Amino acid sequence: MTEQSEWLRQQIDQLAGQQEKFTERAFWLALKKVTAEQERRSDQLSGEVDGRTWRPDHW
Repeated sequence: MTEQSEWLRQQIDQLAGQQEKFTERAFWLALKKVTAEQERRSDQLSGEVDGRTWRPDHW
């Protein structure tokens, strides 16, 4: 997890905690899930690029 990702998660948690309405809180929690999924996919793609780059049979 990057420093920026951790900061974003903290901000989302703070904003979600400040909400009184369930729907607004649900929005922030859903946003937290979306950002976590984006980070996971970014890590996967980064690993895929590294893996394809270092395959000697494709040089």
